[in-house]
Amino acid sequence: MAMLARKFPRTRLPVGASALCVVVLCWLYVFPVYRLPNEKEIVQGVLAQRAAWRRNQTSARLFRRQMEDCCDPAHLFAMTKMNSPMGKSLWYDGEFLYSFTIDNSTYSLFPQATPFQLPLKKCAVVGNGGILKMSGCGRQIDEANFVMRCNLPPLSSEYTRDVGSKTQLVTANPSIIRQRFENLLWSRKKFVDNMKIYNHSYIYMPAFSMKTGTEPSLRVYYTLKDVGANQTVLFANPNFLRNIGKFWKSRGIHAKRLSTGLFLVSAALGLCEEVSIYGFWPFSVNMQGEPISHHYYDNVLPFSGFHAMPEEFLQPTS
Repeated sequence: MAMLARKFPRTRLPVGASALCVVVLCWLYVFPVYRLPNEKEIVQGVLAQRAAWRRNQTSARLFRRQMEDCCDPAHLFAMTKMNSPMGKSLWYDGEFLYSFTIDNSTYSLFPQATPFQLPLKKCAVVGNGGILKMSGCGRQIDEANFVMRCNLPPLSSEYTRDVGSKTQLVTANPSIIRQRFENLLWSRKKFVDNMKIYNHSYIYMPAFSMKTGTEPSLRVYYTLKDVGANQTVLFANPNFLRNIGKFWKSRGIHAKRLSTGLFLVSAALGLCEEVSIYGFWPFSVNMQGEPISHHYYDNVLPFSGFHAMPEEFLQPTS
C-alpha cells in the first residue's frame, strides 16, 4: 500500500475546477437531462385506457400514509405557533442561501394550530385548466365539504356553472400580488374588492419559499386585517413544501419546482378522507382533440421550464 501511495500520489483539483464541478452538479439537480413527455402521446394514452376511472380506496389509504410519513400535512401544512415557535430558524424552501428567524412580530401572525377539523371529509381541489370550460362541473364542485382553489381564480357568475362558487381555501402566489395588485404598494382597494368573492376562506401563501415573496405576503395579511375582511391568511410551512418537493422528485418529477396544483393535491390527499380533482389537464387539446385555452378564463401560458405539468399529470396518486 505504501508503494502504491508513492507511485500514485494524491492530487487536488484546481479551485476553479472544483467550483465548476459544484456548479454542474447543482445545475443537473435543478435542471436534469430528461425527455419531456409528448403531449400527443399522453392524450392518446389516456384515451387508450377507455375504462372508466374508479376510486382505489386501498391505494388512497397507502398514499395517505406515505404523505403522513414524509410530510405530516396535519401538523405542517401551515405555519403555526406549535410548529414554528419564536426564535426558530427556518430555511426558505425555494432558495439555498437564505434563512429567517421567527421573531415576535412574525410569530403573532400564526394560528395556534392547523385551523381545520381533521380529517376533512369530502374535498374538491379545483385547478384552472381550460378543460373546465363548458364542463358543467360547478354543482358537483360545490357539493364538496371543503373546496380548494389555485392562484386567486375569477369566480364571477359567467364561470359558476363550470367551476362552482364555493371556496374554503385558495392559494395566492406572491408573484400574483406583484403582477395584478402592484405589491399593494399604491392602492389596496382593488385587492380587497377582489377577495370578497372568496367569502370566509383561507388565503394560503408561500411567504417563506423565496425571500422576495415575504414582504408581499405580509402586506396581504395586514391589508385584510386592517379592513376587517372575512378572509384569513395562512402561511405555508417551508419545511412542508420542501418535503413535498422531495417526495415527488424521488418519484420522477424533474421540474425546478412543483406546480401549485400538485402541492395542493398532495396536501389534500393527506388532509381529506375523500378527494376529487377538477381542472388539471395541462394540454392544449381536450379528449376529443379540439383546441382549448390554457385556463378557463384566459390563454396566458406559464413560463417554460419552471414546471413540468404533463409529467405531474402522469404521476399515480391513488
